[in-house]
Amino acid sequence: MYYNGQMNTEEAVRRLTEVVRRKHLALATERTYCACLRRYCDNLKGLPVHLSSEQKLERFLTVLAQKHVAASTQNQAFNAIIFFYKEALGLELGQVSVLTF
Repeated sequence: MYYNGQMNTEEAVRRLTEVVRRKHLALATERTYCACLRRYCDNLKGLPVHLSSEQKLERFLTVLAQKHVAASTQNQAFNAIIFFYKEALGLELGQVSVLTF
Protein backbone atom coordinates (compact mmCIF):
# COMPACT_ATOMS: atom_id res chain seq x y z
CA MET A 1 0.00 0.00 0.00
CA TYR A 2 3.00 2.27 0.35
CA TYR A 3 5.46 3.11 -2.40
CA ASN A 4 8.60 5.04 -1.51
CA GLY A 5 6.95 6.04 1.76
CA GLN A 6 3.84 7.32 0.00
CA MET A 7 0.37 5.87 0.31
CA ASN A 8 -1.12 4.38 -2.84
CA THR A 9 -4.31 6.42 -3.10
CA GLU A 10 -6.39 3.97 -5.11
CA GLU A 11 -5.52 1.04 -2.84
CA ALA A 12 -6.31 3.14 0.24
CA VAL A 13 -9.68 4.21 -1.19
CA ARG A 14 -10.48 0.61 -2.16
CA ARG A 15 -9.78 -0.59 1.37
CA LEU A 16 -11.81 2.23 2.89
CA THR A 17 -14.74 1.49 0.56
CA GLU A 18 -14.69 -2.18 1.55
CA VAL A 19 -14.88 -1.33 5.25
CA VAL A 20 -17.62 1.28 4.80
CA ARG A 21 -19.73 -1.18 2.82
CA ARG A 22 -19.07 -4.03 5.24
CA LYS A 23 -20.31 -1.79 8.06
CA HIS A 24 -23.37 -0.80 5.97
CA LEU A 25 -22.69 2.93 6.29
CA ALA A 26 -24.60 5.39 4.12
CA LEU A 27 -23.52 5.97 0.53
CA ALA A 28 -23.11 9.66 1.36
CA THR A 29 -20.68 8.70 4.13
CA GLU A 30 -18.71 6.52 1.72
CA ARG A 31 -18.44 9.31 -0.82
CA THR A 32 -17.46 11.90 1.77
CA TYR A 33 -14.89 9.67 3.48
CA CYS A 34 -13.35 8.65 0.15
CA ALA A 35 -13.12 12.29 -0.97
CA CYS A 36 -11.44 13.21 2.32
CA LEU A 37 -9.03 10.30 2.00
CA ARG A 38 -8.09 11.29 -1.56
CA ARG A 39 -7.42 14.84 -0.39
CA TYR A 40 -5.35 13.50 2.50
CA CYS A 41 -3.31 11.26 0.19
CA ASP A 42 -2.68 14.20 -2.15
CA ASN A 43 -1.44 16.21 0.83
CA LEU A 44 0.93 13.39 1.86
CA LYS A 45 2.87 13.74 -1.39
CA GLY A 46 4.46 16.96 -0.19
CA LEU A 47 5.37 15.76 3.30
CA PRO A 48 8.60 14.17 4.55
CA VAL A 49 8.23 10.40 4.83
CA HIS A 50 9.78 10.29 8.33
CA LEU A 51 6.78 12.03 9.93
CA SER A 52 4.48 9.96 12.11
CA SER A 53 0.91 9.34 11.02
CA GLU A 54 -0.24 11.72 13.74
CA GLN A 55 2.06 14.46 12.44
CA LYS A 56 0.86 13.89 8.88
CA LEU A 57 -2.76 14.20 9.98
CA GLU A 58 -1.96 17.33 11.99
CA ARG A 59 -0.35 18.95 8.96
CA PHE A 60 -3.26 17.99 6.72
CA LEU A 61 -5.79 19.48 9.12
CA THR A 62 -3.67 22.61 9.47
CA VAL A 63 -3.67 23.02 5.68
CA LEU A 64 -7.46 22.78 5.71
CA ALA A 65 -7.64 25.42 8.44
CA GLN A 66 -5.29 27.70 6.48
CA LYS A 67 -7.61 27.38 3.50
CA HIS A 68 -10.40 28.61 5.79
CA VAL A 69 -12.61 25.57 5.35
CA ALA A 70 -15.53 25.39 7.77
CA ALA A 71 -14.87 23.83 11.14
CA SER A 72 -17.40 21.11 10.31
CA THR A 73 -15.45 20.24 7.14
CA GLN A 74 -12.23 20.02 9.11
CA ASN A 75 -13.94 17.82 11.71
CA GLN A 76 -15.39 15.60 9.00
CA ALA A 77 -11.95 15.15 7.43
CA PHE A 78 -10.48 14.33 10.84
CA ASN A 79 -13.13 11.68 11.47
CA ALA A 80 -12.74 10.19 7.99
CA ILE A 81 -8.96 9.79 8.35
CA ILE A 82 -9.22 8.43 11.90
CA PHE A 83 -11.82 5.93 10.63
CA PHE A 84 -9.49 4.94 7.78
CA TYR A 85 -6.52 4.32 10.06
CA LYS A 86 -8.55 2.43 12.65
CA GLU A 87 -10.95 0.42 10.52
CA ALA A 88 -9.10 -0.07 7.21
CA LEU A 89 -5.52 -0.25 8.48
CA GLY A 90 -6.10 -1.49 12.03
CA LEU A 91 -3.97 1.30 13.51
CA GLU A 92 -4.84 3.45 16.50
CA LEU A 93 -3.50 6.97 16.21
CA GLY A 94 -2.18 8.80 19.23
CA GLN A 95 -2.86 12.40 20.18
CA VAL A 96 -3.47 14.74 17.25
CA SER A 97 -3.15 18.50 17.82
CA VAL A 98 -4.75 20.85 15.34
CA LEU A 99 -4.17 24.54 14.81
CA THR A 100 -7.21 26.64 14.08
CA PHE A 101 -7.23 29.97 12.29
